[in-house]
Amino acid sequence: MGAIPHICNGADIMAPGITNFEGDFDNGDIVVIIDKRHQKPVAIALALHNAEQARKLKKGKVFRNVHYVGDKLWSAIRQITQT
Repeated sequence: MGAIPHICNGADIMAPGITNFEGDFDNGDIVVIIDKRHQKPVAIALALHNAEQARKLKKGKVFRNVHYVGDKLWSAIRQITQT
């Protein structure tokens, strides 16, 4: 949970902050980062490793944060979908 405020400010997702992986993904795939407590999306990210490699990592970047709650694109999409 400590990583969520940083992710919501654009920080990349590091291995120690990940509590669970769901599904398979390859290097370069787009993934959704979910807040464990509220089960809501907080970011869209680019995978820097495939799922097998990412599950083994204990440190370092796993995903590059592309869009996050509150950025301009996220806010624009929210406005469009709520009308």
